[in-house]
Amino acid sequence: MKLSSRPRLAAVLASAAVAGLVVVVTVVATRSPERRATCRSALIPAYLPPKAIVELARGPARPRLLVINPASGPGAEPSDDYRDAVRAARHSGARVLGYVPTTYAMRPVADVAADIDRYLSWYGVDGIFLDETSHDAAHLPYYAQLSREIRGSGKRVVMNPGVPPARGYFDLADVVVTFEGTYADYNAAVERMPEWIRRQPPGRIAHLVYGASREQALDAIHNPGEAGYVYATSGSMPDPWRDLPAYLDEEEEALQACS
Repeated sequence: MKLSSRPRLAAVLASAAVAGLVVVVTVVATRSPERRATCRSALIPAYLPPKAIVELARGPARPRLLVINPASGPGAEPSDDYRDAVRAARHSGARVLGYVPTTYAMRPVADVAADIDRYLSWYGVDGIFLDETSHDAAHLPYYAQLSREIRGSGKRVVMNPGVPPARGYFDLADVVVTFEGTYADYNAAVERMPEWIRRQPPGRIAHLVYGASREQALDAIHNPGEAGYVYATSGSMPDPWRDLPAYLDEEEEALQACS
């Protein structure tokens, strides 16, 4: 458009009304790159011996959430080796979570709270990974108690129902695992996610995928789903998290490529 051909336009541009429009255009222009700059990272169930965690930490320094699991929980006594592993992981840029099972709200709250306290006092973890989390609203009071216990210490709460839960779980947790399952089920599960979950900030959602080849893992990572944390492994049941996939470095590089 040539301004010389429209003399009235110059006057309009000088007006406060158009100044307001310019502000609107500026805001819209700045929002679009922010959406394109969204990056993902990994939430890794590192159910590994301490030496393996240290080796993982010696790899490329990347933002991660790592879940340690000494003995289906913190164990009966502290371990210097795990303490060193946590220190190494945090030094590499990771945030470390302690694994605590809740048995779908069937485990006594006092027992779960005792495990939480052990992780905090023994290992100084950054948060707690509550596994086997229920997904129905009836058990929200149970998890509210645990959330208060963890957040009262200033730590992060990650819950793993493994499926889309009742909305109230997002009020209790910083991150919710809304999918845990095989790659064969993954794409269809993402398509079925409720719209209200799709509207959650990506950093509040995690997906855990197992039984994936290298190609399938990369496909899962590039799935345009809502999760800000994605992890895929080649492991299979009954314990898909006991080893790290051979393609882990490539996977994490792909995760952090902004889209």
